[in-house]
Order: sequence, then C-alpha cells, then structure tokens
Amino acid sequence: MVDDEPLIRSGFRFVLGVDPSIDLIGEAADGASAVAFVRERHPDVVLMDVRMPGMSGPEATAAIVSQSDARVLAMTSIDAEDQLLRMLSAGASGYLLKDESPERIVDAVLRTAAGDTVVSGRSTAQLIRRAVATEGDEMRRIAAERITVLTARERDVARGVARGETNHEIGVTLHVSAGTVKSHLEQVFVKLGVHSRVQVGIILERAGLGPADI
Repeated sequence: MVDDEPLIRSGFRFVLGVDPSIDLIGEAADGASAVAFVRERHPDVVLMDVRMPGMSGPEATAAIVSQSDARVLAMTSIDAEDQLLRMLSAGASGYLLKDESPERIVDAVLRTAAGDTVVSGRSTAQLIRRAVATEGDEMRRIAAERITVLTARERDVARGVARGETNHEIGVTLHVSAGTVKSHLEQVFVKLGVHSRVQVGIILERAGLGPADI
C-alpha cells in the first residue's frame, strides 16, 4: 500500500485486515520507496496513490509494471479523469476512489489480484476512447503495426478484453475455456509488450479496433 498520508494508510490497513484472504505485507509513503519494496518483496497487488511528492503514482506504476508481475490498483480521493488516464496508460490494472465502502475496497483488491480490471464509477471503454482521442496519426500507425503480430485467435481475445469482458465471457463467445483464453491473453501481453488488460484496450483503440468499432 502506497500513500504519503499516514491516516489514509491506517484506514486502509484496518479495512483490508478484515478479510483473511488479504495479506498486507508492507507500506510505502512515496513512489520511489514503493518501487524498491516491490523489487524486494514481490507483492501480487500494489495499492498506489496517484498524487505524491517526488515520484508520482503514474511514474511509480510504470516502473513497477515494467520490472515485476505485480498488478497496480490506483487510488485517489479525487475522481479526476486526467489522473485516471495517466495511471491506466502507465499500466495500472484499475482505479479506486478512497471514499468507497470497505466492502468495495476489499472486492476491488481481490478482483485486481484475480486479473480483472476495476474502474471506480466509470466505463472502461469510454475512458479508453478518451485516452486516445487526441493522439496523432503516428501513434495510431504504430498501434496498427503492433497488432499485426497477433494471431487471429489472439486478436479475438484482445477484442474481448477491449470490450471489458472477463476471460469466462470471452470464452463463451469464442467457444473455448477460460483457461484457453488466459493462455492466449498471456501471449497477447508478451507480443504487445503490455502488463494490463487496459493497455491492450488502448492499443486496439489506437489501431481502430476498440470497443466502439467492433
């Protein structure tokens, strides 16, 4: 858990401690300390504050997802779209408001650990479209080239991810098991060089194959 305010960390510590399936293994007060902690302890999920002195949440998130398998769940007290887009572009797996109910906070952590995308009170597809709406032709060209390395089935799986579907839902559509979808998705991550389902959606949107175009 990463937050520069001790009171916030104390509150989240209490909330997460209620669920025996969650083991809070450490805390950090800034982005740089969080990156060092992840490198040493290898957590499954990192709760990351967006605004912190020094290394920001997006900077720390990018560093963490590039060097570990940890999933980052962003958290903030302000539902600011620009912050959300920066965190998702950096590789965060989801976004949570700090004033959510304890039950929703616990659920968000567990879902993030399971590989789901958690976006608090927002449509993931809408945010992805907004994230790439102002990008230039060069970004779109690069994205179109990147997806050419995907097989037809991997592209189908990536499209399901871009629609915000779970592995089970994608499997039902493609008539394969959730385990098969997971295997294809792992290859999509490797081939596209990404670390989260949202990043897959962003690349497909850039390439003209996002939720609005499917």
